This record gives sequence, structure tokens and C-alpha cells, in this order.
Amino acid sequence: MSKIEFEFAPLNIHPREEWGSLNIESGYSQHEIKYVTLHHSGVVYKGDKPTPEHLRNLQNWSRSERPWPDIPYHFLIDLQGEIWEGRPLQYKGDTYTEYDPTSHALISVLGNYEEQEISPGQLESIADLMAALCKTFSVNPDEIRSHKDYVPSTLCPGKNLYAHLQNGSLIAEVKKRLR
Repeated sequence: MSKIEFEFAPLNIHPREEWGSLNIESGYSQHEIKYVTLHHSGVVYKGDKPTPEHLRNLQNWSRSERPWPDIPYHFLIDLQGEIWEGRPLQYKGDTYTEYDPTSHALISVLGNYEEQEISPGQLESIADLMAALCKTFSVNPDEIRSHKDYVPSTLCPGKNLYAHLQNGSLIAEVKKRLR
């Protein structure tokens, strides 16, 4: 595990090399972060595969089943609340729906939160990461959104995760960290 230095604070983030990411050289579009957007992976994940294997499978699926050069999200949070580096932040992410993720830092929680419950550890990591991204890229925490906020027809990030954005508790935690 390495520390990725954000302007706000160092976060323990597992780097791409730790999960065995392919080294991607082309196909990326550069962008600058202006938004922070929450997703879930949409597939039930119970930890039956180690996270590195799960991320390699997601990267392979993204490259073979989608026209994407890499894993679609910038950061992924596992069942234990560990943060994993996905696509490098300077490159635009991808989504499975029609909103344009240009300028969005995409955070995905591994699992399907229509069916699964979010853990306190995952919520802590989401708030830590969101606060670091808001501080580093001057994003107002009141502007943090989810996939569903851009595409109302999607279930992403799932009702059990979305509830924490809807009721304001997640944004309150981000603001507390920024004080």
C-alpha cells in the first residue's frame, strides 16, 4: 500500500501495481477534475475473490466487452473500506450510461447496493476520499453527486448507498473532514 498525497491529507490507497493492472498506454482522454461522483459496481460482491483478482477481471471486462481502454473508475472501495487506485485521475473515466464523465472523479464501491448493505468502514473511506478530492480540486462538497443524479433511470449507486447522499449524512461527514 502506498500513500497518495492529496493537498488535504495522505490516504492509504492501494496502487494499480498492487492489483496487477495492465499498463495502458493509449485510448485515454485527459481532463481536469471539477466534480466528484459516486457509483457502485452493480454486481453483488461478497469478497469471494480477492480484491486484486476482482479488479483485474473488471479491467479485462472493460477492455473486451466495452470500448474502454481501462477500468472505468478512478477509485474503488472494497468490502473492508480499502481504497484501490483505478484509472489515473488525469484521464476521463467511463460509465455504462449516457452521462459524460468528463471532469468527474469517479468513485465506485464494489458491490450492488440495491441488494447489499454499505458498511461503516466503507462510508468512512468514501468520506475520506471525497474530502481529499474536494480539497485538492476545489470541489464544493455540496456539489457531490451520484450516477443516479445525472441519469435518474439508473439504480446506481443503489438505494442502500444512495440513501447516505439523499439524507445528507455523507456530505456532512465530508464537510466535517474539511473543517
